[in-house]
Amino acid sequence: MIWRIRERSAFTRLAHEGKRTRAGVLWCTYVPDPDAMPPRVAYALGRAIGPAVVRNRLRRRLQALLAASSLPAGLYLIGAQPAAARRSFVELEFDLRQLVASVRG
Repeated sequence: MIWRIRERSAFTRLAHEGKRTRAGVLWCTYVPDPDAMPPRVAYALGRAIGPAVVRNRLRRRLQALLAASSLPAGLYLIGAQPAAARRSFVELEFDLRQLVASVRG
């Protein structure tokens, strides 16, 4: 189970304390926090990725992949490069697995 980030204080923490990592076409800013269980996730998918339909499809794919993965407790802001919209589900899964592995350290 993964929750959404809704409160401004979480975004402030991500901006000030966040660590960044990249894998393929995905990037992540995260703050490890044992109290944030289940993990809380927000998405940064800008207009450069494509129209709303494409951005929403990418967000739904990422949500499905994250639900199947085991993120450590914490706050996560996940973004993507424009090339992510053209990636297959399997390619996105590979990038996301690498991203989660780099978060784990």
